[in-house]
Amino acid sequence: MLLNKMSNQLNFHDQGSNIDEIKKSLIDNFTNSFFCKDYKKLLENKKLVFVNDDDGVPIQNWGMRSEKYDCVQVNNIDIVKKDKFVFGIDSSCIKVAEVEDGGLYAIKGSTCISFKGSPVTHLKIGPFIFYLNEEILKNFRLDQNVLKLTLFNDDYAKKFLRINFERYIQFWLSKLVTDSIILIDGSLKYSIFENQFYSLTKIIENSVINKNLIIGISKNTKIKVLKYFSYPLMKVQNPSFININLVITSLIRRIYGEHILVKFDDSKFANILRADVVAYDDNVTRSLGTLLYNEFITNGYPSTLQLSHHVSTFSNTDLSSIQSFIKSNYFIKEIYHENIRNSILGSMWK
Repeated sequence: MLLNKMSNQLNFHDQGSNIDEIKKSLIDNFTNSFFCKDYKKLLENKKLVFVNDDDGVPIQNWGMRSEKYDCVQVNNIDIVKKDKFVFGIDSSCIKVAEVEDGGLYAIKGSTCISFKGSPVTHLKIGPFIFYLNEEILKNFRLDQNVLKLTLFNDDYAKKFLRINFERYIQFWLSKLVTDSIILIDGSLKYSIFENQFYSLTKIIENSVINKNLIIGISKNTKIKVLKYFSYPLMKVQNPSFININLVITSLIRRIYGEHILVKFDDSKFANILRADVVAYDDNVTRSLGTLLYNEFITNGYPSTLQLSHHVSTFSNTDLSSIQSFIKSNYFIKEIYHENIRNSILGSMWK
């Protein structure tokens, strides 16, 4: 035992004396690996946009490597003076509380309306409180894997609520209004979270029957090649669009409408958006011209969608009010907790 103890002490001292050498070896191994490549020369003079990983790729403001797409046909959008109401729909969802067998969420939506180039009014819908647990989610007849995603992941739960909430608004609007334009924030793509009773397919069917135009508008994209396709639109100084059907349909399944990149403003530096257009008469150019006549465009973006976003966004005051409402009106046992991250890692600020 004594010999073993002495041996361990000797090894400890040997290791202690070599600790600087160990550090140096570790640093050298990283320095000589692909982790420590210097990209300074490769990035020199190249355009770069810092992005949030969830946002996708900005479509416009690219030039290098885009010249080969210069031959893509650009279609001008001429104003079509036909009176139509424009309905822009958006929503937001927040988590209010963690419950022992699920989660408590709040969702709020908005529909803003424009007519003949001016905002007219808006309708705020909610906020509503949703309690999601396994028993409640079974009523939605979701696929088992989708149910697990929704139950065990807050981001999927909020996405599930937002999609169904917006689809419900879109469904009833498509039934209640005629000869109007319905703007949707995002692409016209089937979602695994959709309810079959008010799915995107049924919304489109209603719109065709009632002669409504549906346009789904995306500010960013996950399809990187589209940043090069936007190059021809950057060079024109009037509202215009290009067709990207082949690109979209080859990469995305169960997506509806004609797929375009569009510039709604007449400025050379106006924002370029991705859009999916379902027109009951299949005339995309006339549909876009009618939209421009009846919608107020701000920074190249439809004002009804912009206003709907702001009206439906939750503030800190909203969250505090909802939590106070729950405390006052529900028999709950509130558990107080400390921030475990701060308690483990500590804080530099006292």
